Amino acid sequence: MTGLSSNQISAIHVATEKLLPDAIAFLAELVRIDTRNPPGNNYRKIVELIGNKLELFGYDIKYLLLTPEETDELAPHGEKLERINVIGTLPPNTTSITGKTIHFNGHVDVVHEGDISKWTFDPFGGEIKGGKIYGRGVSDMKGGIAAQIYAIEVIKAAGLKLKGTVEQSAVVDEESTGNRNAGMGYFVEKGYITKEKTTAVIITEPLNSCNVCCGHRGAIWGDITFYGKSSHGSMPALGINAIQNCTKFITIATEELGAIHTTKRDPNVIPTEAQKSSLAFTVILGGTNTNSVPDICKVSFDRRLVPGESLDQARSEIHSILQRLESVDSNFKYKYEERYAVTPVWVDPEQSLSRTFRTAIKTITGEEAGVVCSPGSDDQRFVVQGAQLEACIVYGPGNIKNVHCYDEELSLDDLRIAIEVMAISAAEIVGFE
Repeated sequence: MTGLSSNQISAIHVATEKLLPDAIAFLAELVRIDTRNPPGNNYRKIVELIGNKLELFGYDIKYLLLTPEETDELAPHGEKLERINVIGTLPPNTTSITGKTIHFNGHVDVVHEGDISKWTFDPFGGEIKGGKIYGRGVSDMKGGIAAQIYAIEVIKAAGLKLKGTVEQSAVVDEESTGNRNAGMGYFVEKGYITKEKTTAVIITEPLNSCNVCCGHRGAIWGDITFYGKSSHGSMPALGINAIQNCTKFITIATEELGAIHTTKRDPNVIPTEAQKSSLAFTVILGGTNTNSVPDICKVSFDRRLVPGESLDQARSEIHSILQRLESVDSNFKYKYEERYAVTPVWVDPEQSLSRTFRTAIKTITGEEAGVVCSPGSDDQRFVVQGAQLEACIVYGPGNIKNVHCYDEELSLDDLRIAIEVMAISAAEIVGFE
């Protein structure tokens, strides 16, 4: 049971219904700003829109603008466009203070819209139809940003006073990942989130408003370049075909590692299609012209790890096959490189933070909350692995299967549920009167 009375919960329902149209309008404003990454369009415009909204709601605002040198280092994909983040701080509004701080976080960047002809709706239109709002990033994750901000306004409108501090942050460059980045990674490195001063962190990514997400799969993104020897296409025996060596490796790795990965599963991962470990070969580049044997071929790969696996283990699987092929063929030459690597994240589902959100979900929906693991990596890794803060979960509106797709959508009812769940949970975590 939640610590709020039935009258207080009713007041939260009423306040949410009253503020929901404003939250939807604000979300539409966010969607209409094209923040595609790469390269990182309109970051200042959207961050200032969020900052102005928070300032209007009584937060102390701080903008974090990276230096050109920091931008070059942390956002090499960004075409030297500026990187700027915002954090808003709302102090307690009671004389009885708990000293607790809850931090809500979302990223403002979105992936590209793809083929515009395949959209029914304007990807940057924020159109509403049939109880849903449409647009690129409406779920991933501008809907989460709108929900986290308006959840605290609901608390105020319901007549509750918070005994602790609320922080709201909006950051850049989550979609471009990176072992470090100019958004949440930068936040953690600069000490804006620490286990000493931060009680709990909620990242409002879209894992469904009835789920509490306690972690994400790990990943390795890399390239393997195979080297051969050029010759005329009419005399292939005089050359060493790099494409053939590449495809030989792909075939063996797909067959052998595919069988191993089938046995490595995590039932908490959603959707079910992502519950096992995986290795996907995603880009292949080789050859220059039809009548020449290629002397170089490069393949990119995406290895996903479930909780319980290690990066070293995943690497060794790949290296063992490469080394075996090299040992039996003196013409098999290669170079292995990584661009991104993160170990899986999993926090205790029974910790107080998770239980508080699960109870709030049951209170609002009448359903038992799911405990899930995200199929992809996200900014939770910086908090849990960088700041060493276990009290960090992912909770937000939206269906993970719908993100990065054409006609990305968000149910307005899902947005409402998330606002109410966050409102109840925030009040419980920092204390209220």
